[in-house]
Amino acid sequence: MQESTGKPTLSSATGGLAMRCALFAAVFCGTGFVLNSAFADPPKNPASSSPRDQPDWVAEIEAAIKAQEDRQQKLFAEYAERWGKAKTEAEQDALEKWRHEAVDGMRKADRAAAHSLMPLLRKHADDPKTYMGLAFTTEHGSSDDREESGALMGKYHLSNPIVLKWAQFGRGDGCDDFLEPIIRNLLADKEMAAKDRTLLQFSLAQYLKHKAEVARMSNQSITWRYGSDYIAKIRQRDVAKLEAEALEIFDQLIAKKVPDELRPGLSILEEAKTEAYEMRHLAVGKKAPEIVGEDLDGKPMKLSDYRGKVVVLDFGVRRCSPCITFGRHLRKLIDQYAGRPFAGVGVNIDKDRKDAKAFVEENKFTWPTIWNGPTGCAGGIAKDWNVQGFPTVYVIDHAGVIRSKARGPEFDPLIEELVKKAEKNAAK
Repeated sequence: MQESTGKPTLSSATGGLAMRCALFAAVFCGTGFVLNSAFADPPKNPASSSPRDQPDWVAEIEAAIKAQEDRQQKLFAEYAERWGKAKTEAEQDALEKWRHEAVDGMRKADRAAAHSLMPLLRKHADDPKTYMGLAFTTEHGSSDDREESGALMGKYHLSNPIVLKWAQFGRGDGCDDFLEPIIRNLLADKEMAAKDRTLLQFSLAQYLKHKAEVARMSNQSITWRYGSDYIAKIRQRDVAKLEAEALEIFDQLIAKKVPDELRPGLSILEEAKTEAYEMRHLAVGKKAPEIVGEDLDGKPMKLSDYRGKVVVLDFGVRRCSPCITFGRHLRKLIDQYAGRPFAGVGVNIDKDRKDAKAFVEENKFTWPTIWNGPTGCAGGIAKDWNVQGFPTVYVIDHAGVIRSKARGPEFDPLIEELVKKAEKNAAK
């Protein structure tokens, strides 16, 4: 995030949250730094017994967990130190390249550590002490290890109350391939309390929605984010079936007018409506809804003005360092595709128009930007597009169809492919 001076920092409370969420995403799914307000932290591992009471295999699991935490903290500290020294855009771009490589290296080390624990976890799968190891491998393992660990957790550890909470408030990300068997096994319990069941149903629908969404994206935009092993597996799923089940669950929750809260101040009913709307109108392959508004100077503009061009639609906010990082990449893409059918369109979510203009001016973002208005994410365009984190990015083709919901260098090949298609269409 960044302070009002415009200088990025990791020292503020909100900056710490962004970094924490970002690093979790980077480790678990291989993503870049992201901030997602719907992202829930993994459950904490239960306190271990004293060394004299625990078997050697438990100590081995704890050592792997400690080593991963040390790697994570080291990366946190080094990134913060390097960010504080990176003054120019060139230095900050170099830092972004380093960050990408460092996260990828840490992810590989974490996956190797998780894989090395699998023989122990299989051997002691029914021991309550194994839970913390299974939690570790579902977070840090490869797609196969995550899935196997989830199956073992769903078979032997459903009575652990932390598993229920995790299943109800998982990260809601397509890479959580281990969650499905856990959620379904929990839902098979006929004695489950009604509220717990409702939360699990919502979690399952959200999980299936995200998995279907990832499956519809191109390999270019998601391989680094999710890993080739996961992508190969998800391509084998029946995407239409995933979407149909997710929508059926959301619609059932809406029809029942469920009264429960997902989180304080946030009802499951309203969230189910939002998720169902996104699936029907904002999914990859859907026609992008029209956006009509005013730019930062009060002049009218709309999204359809850019029909015929590939559009990167970027939802951002001033005090957000990932928004700055992505904006700089978008600026390079605009320069790269000058004279070709490509455009960047921003939607600024700052409640104060002055903040919105300052964000654009400070970072030399020259593309047209619509101001969302004084409501922030609670209303306006941001609510219509279900914006829950920054930056939220859509790639829209020349015909106005949503083609991706990814951002950063990993979607560059997709942009090139779509621009060439736009040029061929214009030449007809």
